[in-house]
Amino acid sequence: MANIRWGVLGCANTARKRAIPAMLQAPGVDLVGVASRTFEKAESFRALFHLSRAYGSYEEMLADREIQAVYIPLPNGLHAEWTIKAAEHGKHVLCEKPFASNGAEAARVAKVVSECRVFASEAFMWRMHSQHARAIEAIRAGRIGRVRLVRAAFTFMMPRAPNVRLVPGLAGGCVMDVGCYPVSAARFYFNSEPTRVYARADVDPEFGVDMRASGVLEFSTGRALIDCGFDLPYRTQLEIAGEKGSICIPKPWQPDPEALIHINDKTEQVPAENQYKRQFEHFSDCVMKRIPPRYGTEDAILQMRVIDAIVRSVKSGQPEPV
Repeated sequence: MANIRWGVLGCANTARKRAIPAMLQAPGVDLVGVASRTFEKAESFRALFHLSRAYGSYEEMLADREIQAVYIPLPNGLHAEWTIKAAEHGKHVLCEKPFASNGAEAARVAKVVSECRVFASEAFMWRMHSQHARAIEAIRAGRIGRVRLVRAAFTFMMPRAPNVRLVPGLAGGCVMDVGCYPVSAARFYFNSEPTRVYARADVDPEFGVDMRASGVLEFSTGRALIDCGFDLPYRTQLEIAGEKGSICIPKPWQPDPEALIHINDKTEQVPAENQYKRQFEHFSDCVMKRIPPRYGTEDAILQMRVIDAIVRSVKSGQPEPV
C-alpha cells in the first residue's frame, strides 16, 4: 500500500526540531513539503530537509490535491481555523495541542471533520511512548492497586521576549501550552473524566497571560494534582499512586533515548524509541486502513472541556464543574 502524502502547515520550531525529522523516518509517511506565510521561509525548510515542494501560503498547500494529510504546528489560537480549512479541503489532520482555544471551538472543529469524512487528532505525542504502555500494563496487573492519585508537572523558564505563547489573543499562557500535558496525563491514567476542578494562576501584568498555574482535578475514584509554568525551572514529573504502590516516570513528556520508569521498588529501562515517529506512523496507518485514530476528536473535546473548567476556576476563585 502506498505511503500517505503529508504536508506541514507552518514552519514552527517544533516542526523543525521534532516533527519533520520524525516524519522523514516514519513508515507510511511521504513528506511532500512545507507551507509558510512567505515562500522564502518555506523554501528554507524545503532545502534544509530536501523536500520536493515549498508553498508560499497555507492555502496553496491545502489546494494541492496530492496532499492527503497535514500536520499543524501553528500558534494555539490558529489550530481550529486551519484544522477546519484543511478538513474542508479533504485533508486528514494531526494538530498540535491544544486542539482548539476552548471546548465549544473543539466541538465545531469535530463537526466539520465528521462532515468532511476525514480524521483529525490532537498531537499528544507522549501517549505513544512505550514507557506509558508499560505503566498501564503494571496498573492492569494490579502492581499498585487502584489508582487514587496522579501528580504531574510541566514547567520551564521562558525568556521575557515576544513569543506567540505570551499572546492572549492566540490562546497563550502556560495552561494552554504546557498545562495541557498534566491534564491529559490525569485523564489517561484515571481512564475517565474529572467532574470538578479547582485552579489558581498568576497572570503576568505585562503579557496578560497565566505564567504559572496549579490545580486539583477531582475524579470519581481519586484526584490529580497538576502544575505548570513559564517562569519556573525545567520540571517534568509524573507519579501515579495506587492503594498498594506507585509508579514514577521522571520524564513523561520528552524522555531520554532510554527512558526509566520506577514501579514500586524496581526501576525498569524502556528501550529507546521516537514517540513522534510512532505518532505519525499510527496516524498514517489509520488513514491508509480507514480506521479511526486511537485518539480522535471526541478525546480532544473532552480535553478542552477540562481546560475550560480550569480557566473558569482561575477567574472565579472557586471550584468549577467540568
